[in-house]
Amino acid sequence: MKKITAFSMIIIALSFSSCKKYLDIQPKQTLGDVLFVSDLNGLETTTIGAFHRLQSDNLYGGGIIANNELLADFIGTTGLISDFSLSQLKTHQFNAYNGQAGGMWSDAYQAILIANTVLYYLPKYRSQDSAVADMLKGECLFIRAAMHYELVRMFAQPSGFTSDDSHLGVPIRLTLGSASQGQNTPRSTVAQVYTKIISDLMQAKSLLPATSGATGYINGVNYFVSKYAAEAFLCKAYFSQNDYTNAKNYADSVINGPFSLNASIAQIDSVSGAISTSESIFEIINTTTNISNGSIRGRFTTQFGSTVPLYKASDYFSNNFLIPAKAAGDYRLNAFYKKNTFGTPFYSFKKYNVQYMNITVIRLAEILLTRAECLARSGDNSGAQADVNQMRQRAGLPPNNSNIGQALIQFIQNERDMEMAAEGDRFNEVKRRKGVFSTPYAGNLQWNDPIMIYPIPAQE
Repeated sequence: MKKITAFSMIIIALSFSSCKKYLDIQPKQTLGDVLFVSDLNGLETTTIGAFHRLQSDNLYGGGIIANNELLADFIGTTGLISDFSLSQLKTHQFNAYNGQAGGMWSDAYQAILIANTVLYYLPKYRSQDSAVADMLKGECLFIRAAMHYELVRMFAQPSGFTSDDSHLGVPIRLTLGSASQGQNTPRSTVAQVYTKIISDLMQAKSLLPATSGATGYINGVNYFVSKYAAEAFLCKAYFSQNDYTNAKNYADSVINGPFSLNASIAQIDSVSGAISTSESIFEIINTTTNISNGSIRGRFTTQFGSTVPLYKASDYFSNNFLIPAKAAGDYRLNAFYKKNTFGTPFYSFKKYNVQYMNITVIRLAEILLTRAECLARSGDNSGAQADVNQMRQRAGLPPNNSNIGQALIQFIQNERDMEMAAEGDRFNEVKRRKGVFSTPYAGNLQWNDPIMIYPIPAQE
């Protein structure tokens, strides 16, 4: 399990503010030729800067989750969206100047650039402390892989669009330069991008600590990610390619690690600071002095002066999931949703109501549901039922052991959609399943409709 810890966040705030002195004198989007690369301590500070970039509102600070949900079909809005770029996402009418797409592209490649800077200079200073150097290398490989993974899922057709994934993906950036200069890398194929993602994660998991907890301190250095997070992303990467054998293998490793489902359904979204839950595998820590969840809380909650949240459950989600959940006595309904009676009644979301809440990027429930589908596809009906029934038991629902084969796969996918709603999962899952989006404002859209893909930003 690894998160950015409270103590680490203080370091980020101090050290990255020092980095900003360099940033301010460079042209826009240029990170400078030198980012604390004169010794191993400097490279640790630079690595902290890379994790700080992951906290961006455009990335794991909430933008990836909130925008994925707006693009899919579980989210509606309670009124007009004043932000032009968000309005484009809502109606699926993108152009190359979309600020949400451009912000994600820029921040993700900046994180990759910082990671590449550390990876370039690490061999020079490895003799100062080989254990620390290996940990920093593992962290930067993880960051590079995670960002390429998020980019290829948003800016390209999904795996399976062509039989060999030879369709264009995103540029694989492995060199120095800047965020806008020296990066004239052409787009690689989706197959090539996934190959590099998996290669980086394979190296990362062999270098990262096999531990969990919120302190994140080992070998005299703060660390932010464990080998289990790398394995969880390997599971996600293989699952995105419908490689159920490898996805299941890495799911096994994570599930057999130091994690367990939280007893309380809502616990995962109610903690802040250096507090871990047994279910969290990788998350972004937020504190009263360093908070980065504004883009997600500002859209899902009513905490900022408004009496009505911007986002609400779509009619499709309400009719197909929430109303049946109420009839079944599903605990998740009251834990995560609120029936609002302003005008026409609607359900709003309660997952993100804690002001300084940590943002969960990946948790055990997702890995269990992934393994359940992998097992069902391999013919292991009882194993798949055991995994998905863990979700049902926690939700106050009886076990279901009657479905087998394709009916079981569909049942697991339905449970996944209910469990992971509003966490950014639905958008990529419909694409992986080659399904249909029932969007509120653009009608039914096929999984491979080109308007479901972020445009490459005009700056490119």
